[in-house]
Amino acid sequence: MTEEKQIILEKINELISKRRTELLKGLPSIHEIDDGIIIRFFTEWDNCEDDDGIKYKKLPNLDNPDESIVFFYIPKGAYFDLKQRFYIGYIICLSGRIDAIIDKNNRLLDCYSKICINSDEVQGLALENTYLITTSNKSVWSEKTRKYREMIDI
Repeated sequence: MTEEKQIILEKINELISKRRTELLKGLPSIHEIDDGIIIRFFTEWDNCEDDDGIKYKKLPNLDNPDESIVFFYIPKGAYFDLKQRFYIGYIICLSGRIDAIIDKNNRLLDCYSKICINSDEVQGLALENTYLITTSNKSVWSEKTRKYREMIDI
């Protein structure tokens, strides 16, 4: 192969590689869970104000409006600190793993497990891409939490 053809071939390969990278960035997030693969677009999800990688979606309880249910996606390595902005009664981990610090006590939460928290002092680190459901009863929220939640309309 002549040197001229080699240069052209290298340029073509470079352009193909660049285009492939651009196309892959445009694909939705693909997450593997124990039972299979989930493709998430997060088009109607809200972003956490501290970390755009953390996504959440409020799930209304049609029979009990005092119950707050929120579905979270927390990417691996993301750290969260609720700082009395949210009160959590229970956390259910559907997939992934988090290290949660509740009232200064560490709790490791794996997939298919549930813990009772009853606190608004919650921090944590996602050890894997994690899907969580949190529930709480609005009647036990602090005034600070209630005002914050009303302000962001959750």
